[in-house]
Amino acid sequence: MKIAFASIAYESLAISILSAIAKKEGHSVKLLHTPTLFKDGLTREFKRLARLFSNDKELYKQLKAYQPDLIAFSVVTFDYQRALYYAENFKKICPHTKIVFGGIHVSSVPEVVIVNEFIDYIVVGEGEIAFIEIIKHIEKGDSSDPIVNTWYRSKDNTIIKGRQIGFIQDLDSLPHFDNEIWKDVFPVKSYYLTMTSRGCPYNCSYCFNHYFRNLPAEKSNYIRRRSVKHVIEELIFYKEKYKIELIEFWDDVFILDKKWLKEFLEAYKKEILIPFKCYIHVNLFDEDIAIQLKDAGCKWVDFGIQHINEEYRNKYLKRNETNAEIRKALQILKKHRIVSFADYIVGMPGDTIEHYEEARLFFIENTPDIIEPYWMTYHPKTEIIKKGFEHEVLNDEKLDLINHGYNPHSYFEMSSASNDFHNEYYFILKVLPAVPVFLRKRLTYNLVKKIPYFIKLPVFIYSIFYLAVKHRSPRIKLFITLYLKQMMWILKSRIFSNK
Repeated sequence: MKIAFASIAYESLAISILSAIAKKEGHSVKLLHTPTLFKDGLTREFKRLARLFSNDKELYKQLKAYQPDLIAFSVVTFDYQRALYYAENFKKICPHTKIVFGGIHVSSVPEVVIVNEFIDYIVVGEGEIAFIEIIKHIEKGDSSDPIVNTWYRSKDNTIIKGRQIGFIQDLDSLPHFDNEIWKDVFPVKSYYLTMTSRGCPYNCSYCFNHYFRNLPAEKSNYIRRRSVKHVIEELIFYKEKYKIELIEFWDDVFILDKKWLKEFLEAYKKEILIPFKCYIHVNLFDEDIAIQLKDAGCKWVDFGIQHINEEYRNKYLKRNETNAEIRKALQILKKHRIVSFADYIVGMPGDTIEHYEEARLFFIENTPDIIEPYWMTYHPKTEIIKKGFEHEVLNDEKLDLINHGYNPHSYFEMSSASNDFHNEYYFILKVLPAVPVFLRKRLTYNLVKKIPYFIKLPVFIYSIFYLAVKHRSPRIKLFITLYLKQMMWILKSRIFSNK
């Protein structure tokens, strides 16, 4: 069978694992990638540039030549509407091709996704076993047999729902990620993405994990980990094949299992020793772990703070770490010269200017190397939605938009009375680490409010690049390389197509 994977904007580990499974089963695989340059959230949307660097014509040309039997999408809320757009157009070009949608957004609102007639199957929950069964279902022809973790329409338009089976327990039974599928699109050498585990023990109210873990009808462990041997084998293969220079481990909490971590880092130091970035949690982080990470080649860590007011953080976000623990983690990271990326959510329901001022003062005294502020994003079925209703940020109409993948960001949906300080504090948080220490206290809300936008914008951009270069941020290297590579690829495709 000929299988195509539709990729929007960035690399997807879901596609990497499903591609590996398809190849293992003997199927032909192709990537249909649309880079969404200048409209992907990395930069502001520039419509003219976006049209100029659109690769839609080339994409449709590839699709028509390949004529796949199946096209699979892995969908997040932010890209759901784009995915629908491409899926509908793909179906018009290849009307006999079956289209499969999976991913977090699909798993949260399957009843919304299945109504689209050009989508033939949707996967709810983990997709590896379901994907194999869907392929077999297509090969033997339409039938009314249920498929695990899958919804589809039968010939009489009845929706068939398969049972929700437990999570895959032995991750070593899966093949290694097929990162080769990305080699013509993403700079695999300079940025290699992988995961060693699945699941998260925490129940943050804004995150999908708290409902995703409850999808199976069967009881199963949600938190699972690959063996050290399995991960090292993968990394050795790609290290030798592509001479990879940097690795990012995409695990929710890389340091969760101390015994596994110690064994892995010892093997990693011996066999791999490539600079890497990982995600930690301050509740689990200590100096011993910092020493182990640093010794094995860890250059950067990312962790969530999200809100600095402890009462709000605990009550609204269901995060129980203390500011003392955050402070201690930052001190340890600075001591061992590991670059700290601290995530912070702006525009949360019920946020006040006093909360932001508390955060500003905390970060003046305890400054991460890079603060990553993010606008609050409501994802379907997450608990934080209740707080959005309580504070009248959300209503039924807006929730319906979110469920359909429209405008998941809350900022522009908030009342006009609350819009007068969020932007200013977003700016403060982003540029604060780039400001000389002796000037940080002067970066106040009253000062920033007076600065014109045409001055703020270049300062904002300068701060991003200054901090990225100073700390050799893996992401900025990825994005610059990615943009340049994809722009050249699209321009080259156009030149040859015009000859």
